[in-house]
Amino acid sequence: MKLIGFLLGMLIWPCVTLAQDSGAEGASTSSPIGYASVQQAFDAVSADPDASRSEYEGWSLFTQKADGKYILWSFTPEDHPVHPSAVRREVMRKEGEVFISMAVLCHSSRLDCDQLVEQFQQINARIKQKLEADPG
Repeated sequence: MKLIGFLLGMLIWPCVTLAQDSGAEGASTSSPIGYASVQQAFDAVSADPDASRSEYEGWSLFTQKADGKYILWSFTPEDHPVHPSAVRREVMRKEGEVFISMAVLCHSSRLDCDQLVEQFQQINARIKQKLEADPG
């Protein structure tokens, strides 16, 4: 079961919304992750007593459960090229199939943000197969 939690923490699906910032933290109120800034998202998720937190290679990972789905948050470490950036994923199962929607708020160049998403998409293909193979 711990393996599934870890895999979910790293899970991504190609259904991605990517927003870039022009440098003004909090300037956009229509952020794809539901918060105007990465810091606001981090503070809100950190304050949720029902959110479980873990660290993986410097990334801050949070898991929340709501309405039969898991909400997974990934926040970049300070030394990451696209820091500060946040990835919000909703994961749910339906009839044995795994569905994931993802939104990214990335504070870097389009090229760097695209590379981040591409890296996660490569991981996703393997992880999605493992999750669908495990009925639990």
